[in-house]
Amino acid sequence: MAARVRARQTPTSFRLTVEHGTGYEALLGLSMFAGDEPQGSYEVGKAWFVKARAAAPRELTEAVRSLVGTEGAQWFLLLGMVHEAGGDQSVERLLGHLGRLPAGQVKQAFIGGRLPPGRSHDASSGAPRRLAKLGAGEVKRLTLEAIESWSRQVLPRLGDDAEVLAADARAKRQAGRRLSATRLIELATSGVVYEGEAGIDQVLLVPSVVTRPWVTISEWDSLKLICYPAQAGEPSSGDSEDQRLATIYRALGDETRLRLLRALSAGDRGVTELAEALGMAKSTIHEQLAALRSAGLIRVNIGADKRYGLRPGLPDLSRLLKDYLKH
Repeated sequence: MAARVRARQTPTSFRLTVEHGTGYEALLGLSMFAGDEPQGSYEVGKAWFVKARAAAPRELTEAVRSLVGTEGAQWFLLLGMVHEAGGDQSVERLLGHLGRLPAGQVKQAFIGGRLPPGRSHDASSGAPRRLAKLGAGEVKRLTLEAIESWSRQVLPRLGDDAEVLAADARAKRQAGRRLSATRLIELATSGVVYEGEAGIDQVLLVPSVVTRPWVTISEWDSLKLICYPAQAGEPSSGDSEDQRLATIYRALGDETRLRLLRALSAGDRGVTELAEALGMAKSTIHEQLAALRSAGLIRVNIGADKRYGLRPGLPDLSRLLKDYLKH
């Protein structure tokens, strides 16, 4: 019987840029509002969700439910539209761009129609059937209503963190003058490694406050968008040491995460492999891997395949603690 093995893909070149704006934060916020991810997995905590639901009018909640149900990640498919709208990447700019687009294009984007050639959206998603029942005109109307209502009635209660986003984007652009594109991506995301792939000629780094500590990855034509956790200001060196040490020890203070590290010590693995090896749900594995990546203990290679592995040069915990206690 014949067999085929895919050869290792040769990294391709890409252009890296950094953008920020309320348009991105609005779509990411809507994804959280609609989705069913554990609320405690976000740094903003449950209080953010309480505020958002209290501020959201009934029409907004119904529009979001009609469009995506509980599949909050569906909003990620529109992130590239913020970039396409240009300007300051604001919600207002996004709404203007959406308003000018034909209804069919809005619907198609919402079901993955602007992904790079050869890519497809999750086949198990109920989006195509749900949006087909609504029709293109209704999809566009509800999309505009949801984003406009979110920006006008919910965002003012939550805050747009514009200064934090702008400062972080400036810092990343400055770092980009001395770092390679791959290294800057790894630095911004605390461990996501991207070396390029066929079909992608530009990568866009987008800082986000609302989705911290998660990294959100989406695609739009030949553009890959990586929304990473924005840093909240410049802490003093003492605060930074405190935070780093606490983050590492917190990540290690969980039996599941320790088992994940031991599994990865044997070599890089995908989420499905890890879930089968540990006998856990993939959603649980995802959450625990995020904590380990935020602590700088693991890396994830994205591209044709997505695989996790230990980061080179794991921290020497004994030395870290000794150095900390000397100060």
